Amino acid sequence: MNDAALEEMLKQCSLHSLLMLTSKVLSRSGFGDVQLLDRRQSKQKSRYGGHELLCESSMGMFPTRIIVKVIQDSVRLRMLDELAGSVRRTNADMGIIVSPHHLTANAQRHITSYAPMRIEAIAGRTLSELLSTYHIGVRSRGDVDYAFFGNLEAASLRLLSFLKINAI
Repeated sequence: MNDAALEEMLKQCSLHSLLMLTSKVLSRSGFGDVQLLDRRQSKQKSRYGGHELLCESSMGMFPTRIIVKVIQDSVRLRMLDELAGSVRRTNADMGIIVSPHHLTANAQRHITSYAPMRIEAIAGRTLSELLSTYHIGVRSRGDVDYAFFGNLEAASLRLLSFLKINAI
């Protein structure tokens, strides 16, 4: 298995492709119904208070909501603060920040300080390991499936073009 090569491939993904990959890995991990919200490109603003994905599920008869912020940079303390504010504002049960890069030392030190709110991070090697575990973007021997990523980017461009033309 080549997680380092997969990690590098993830760093080259567009935001929209990263959102689609994150959505797939969260679905396969059991996070329930994962919805892609408005923001699909780096320069867009999120209408939903700083997060791009919404996971809705239930534990028995109780509904749960988890918001997910996907970024293309190292996870910094400021980003965790923004996610915590979004969790509070949307009254979500949990917040997850996802990045193909790493957590900065300061962010790593403070990620547990948001209690009683639950804030988690899936970054760098952890993200590539999850993709490998659920066989997303990897071949049967664990090598990176470069054709998959190329087709994912092409599909992303077609979808973004469709959305732009149809003003959705």
